[in-house]
Amino acid sequence: MLRRYIGPPSMCGSARSSIGHERRTNPRRAGSRRCECNRRLLRCTRANRGRAVADPTNLDLELERAADLLAGCTHNVVLTGAGISKESGIPTFRGPDGLWTKLGVPAMDGYQKFMENPRGWWEDRLAQDANPDPDMENFRVQLEAAEPNDGHRALAELERMGVVSHVITQNVDDLHRQGGTESLTEIHGNTSWMRCMACHARWPEAEIIVDPEDLPPRCSQCNGVVKSDGVMFGEPIPPYALQRSQLEALQCDLFMIIGTTAQVYPAAEFPQIAVRRGVPLIEIDPDPTALTAIAAVILRGPAGELLPRLVEAVRERQAV
Repeated sequence: MLRRYIGPPSMCGSARSSIGHERRTNPRRAGSRRCECNRRLLRCTRANRGRAVADPTNLDLELERAADLLAGCTHNVVLTGAGISKESGIPTFRGPDGLWTKLGVPAMDGYQKFMENPRGWWEDRLAQDANPDPDMENFRVQLEAAEPNDGHRALAELERMGVVSHVITQNVDDLHRQGGTESLTEIHGNTSWMRCMACHARWPEAEIIVDPEDLPPRCSQCNGVVKSDGVMFGEPIPPYALQRSQLEALQCDLFMIIGTTAQVYPAAEFPQIAVRRGVPLIEIDPDPTALTAIAAVILRGPAGELLPRLVEAVRERQAV
């Protein structure tokens, strides 16, 4: 049975959306993308004119406003990032203690290498399993030991209460699913699963037996090449995940972002789609994000503390 290797190539979404990468390789294109992002934010800001101004310094007031919005919405969509899983012991990628800060940003050509030589990629992965890098092995242990925290469980409770319709997560750690969330799109995949590159069928990793003498593994349905479900740098977001996320952003009447810096596209575009439609945005994060300027409500603090308080506040309103 294949032992799970959590390596740098499958940590994040498409590098084609990374302005930082483009700044290094194509400065003109990076500048163009920055201008486009600024134009998007300007349109969102205009859509928010006339709304009450968020006051992140008054947490109690913002909690009341957030609870009012949640209790009154009919289709609330949530986007989560690494911040919500930090309280489960999984390090974020950026920041002082981030994985990339310590180890460096992974190579941007992981997907290209896989597509050019799937067998070679699998051989490298099995070799890394046999002789893991100590830092990556430590991260793997942290990931496998992690359990859903109060933030994950509170989101699942809000779903059961009927005030969260769908969760889009950038995380690959499976903690939302383990925490009880049912309506879920894992836009960057899931390191506990495998995926066929041809028909996009997905299976829990434990169901796939990898034979070192017969690489790469093949799909039982279409004989396509199988890889880890985690989206590699340079790999397009799977069409089903992208389309579902865009549809949710177009249907919602409330959008929440939790524990995400909102810097990685296309995920950062989904709340902006909603705000341009006039939908209020709730931001939950200890620190300002790229979308703070367009948030209608700002809750400064960890999700594991704030989301349970929101559950109770919404429950009080539903009981009236």
